[in-house]
Amino acid sequence: MIPTLGIFLAVTLQASTFLVPGGTITFYINDDDLNTSPRGIDEISTAGLLDFKLAGTTIPGPSTITETGLDTGIFTGTVSIPVTINGRAVTQDDVLTITYHDQSDPSGNPKTFTKSVTAKKVSASFGTTSKNIRIGQDFQLRIYEPGFNLDSKYADNIPLSLVEFKGTDGIRTTIDNSAFEANTKSLRETGPNTNHFVVTLKMPKEIDGKRTKIGSIVQFTFTDTASSTGTTQKIKSYVRLGLR
Repeated sequence: MIPTLGIFLAVTLQASTFLVPGGTITFYINDDDLNTSPRGIDEISTAGLLDFKLAGTTIPGPSTITETGLDTGIFTGTVSIPVTINGRAVTQDDVLTITYHDQSDPSGNPKTFTKSVTAKKVSASFGTTSKNIRIGQDFQLRIYEPGFNLDSKYADNIPLSLVEFKGTDGIRTTIDNSAFEANTKSLRETGPNTNHFVVTLKMPKEIDGKRTKIGSIVQFTFTDTASSTGTTQKIKSYVRLGLR
């Protein structure tokens, strides 16, 4: 069910109840006056109807909103949230305000409705399914990062080249190295709009002519280029080889 503010405006956040810098939110306008074609799906220009402000500064919104189905009178659009505003990073507690200028309310008068949501920084997480992995064993590498969720309707991807592997004797490569026998060509989102990305790998016996050592500690490093901080972050995870 679509939540509403009065009977006109609802804002639905994707995958959470807060707004993430660098992410998107989907909003709904519930106004049957915009439903001009009961037998068709209407698309309405937002010019003069909608304003979007973040931290008091106007930001771009969609040029049109689209009816959710035949004769529903409910229209949807998506707003992209910047990671910077007025030359600074978007910070926790910055407020996004969506204003809808209803040209004719039920009494026939113009009326303005607003809905506000608060920005929140979301930390990425990164790790493996086990901290002890045998050489030759399959394991999963998992990342949670809303910043790589670029399309709420389809599963997204994180390049394997953004995860580095570092072992003993100077072994240093990324997990797109064929030695890891990745089951997919990227870390694949587990479904549309989940923010969780997974790849299955095999711990190699040898990488680029150098053998991995049982009992050694190896390091995986994820270079997060989509962090909500607006800067590139490095997140590390450590694994011991050869022990249960």
